[in-house]
Amino acid sequence: MFCLSLWEANSPAVGVFFSGCTALGFPVSLLSLSLNMAVHLVLALLALASLSVASTPDCKELIKPLVLEDHTEIYGKWVYVMGSADQLFFQNALRTLQSSWIDLSATSDHKAVTLRWGDRIDGKCIVGSTIATINGTTSTVQLHLSEHKGHYLETCPDCLLWSDTTRNGDVTGRYLLLFTRTGQMDPTYLDTYRKQAECLNFPDKHHSYDGKTELCHDDKEKEATEEEESTEEKTTEEKTTEKLCPTEELCSYEKENEKTKEETTEEEIKEKTIE
Repeated sequence: MFCLSLWEANSPAVGVFFSGCTALGFPVSLLSLSLNMAVHLVLALLALASLSVASTPDCKELIKPLVLEDHTEIYGKWVYVMGSADQLFFQNALRTLQSSWIDLSATSDHKAVTLRWGDRIDGKCIVGSTIATINGTTSTVQLHLSEHKGHYLETCPDCLLWSDTTRNGDVTGRYLLLFTRTGQMDPTYLDTYRKQAECLNFPDKHHSYDGKTELCHDDKEKEATEEEESTEEKTTEEKTTEKLCPTEELCSYEKENEKTKEETTEEEIKEKTIE
């Protein structure tokens, strides 16, 4: 249940300032040599700096909002993997989070989705649901004590990256939260996540799921599983009946036969009792 505000990212700038001075009587040849060495040094540093900047992914590419034709791509369950916060209050909140999942599903309104969640905090499960409204690439979630506004960012395959501005009472701060379908992910993508967090000016302090702590139970998922199992049992019974009674006439004959056998058995029992 998390959302994102607008941000501004400036491209890094590299500058070099070189100055020098000479003392009276300093040898010209030595001065010339020193200047040549200095120029070569500056050129070398500029080349290294240019190479460094060129090899660093552009922040504009790393923090592009996720644009969806429809929301089916993000529907379903997601398991929390890693998160960051820029305020101490929210950083402390993340530290208490042992495991978490969210589930997104459609509503009758195409500008809204149902958001359910299950958070394990200090050994206790907190589950809930609400409606998230969507306007373009921005989502808003209003809870009892807090408001989250933000959007999803482009990220790795089968991943969901959510950044938001959260207001909780008098405290306002930002979250960056990464989810996957399984709760596991390639360490290579975690490095990309850290770079995205850096581009968004989050502190270099990231909380992560240990991948072992049990997720809170999802009652709706349990109900769906039970309903599916019940449907499968019913289908199996129907198939068994079809095998025993391929046609309605044959089935009626079989039932009549069974009834006759039962009546005969009852008469035999009565006769034995009289004797």
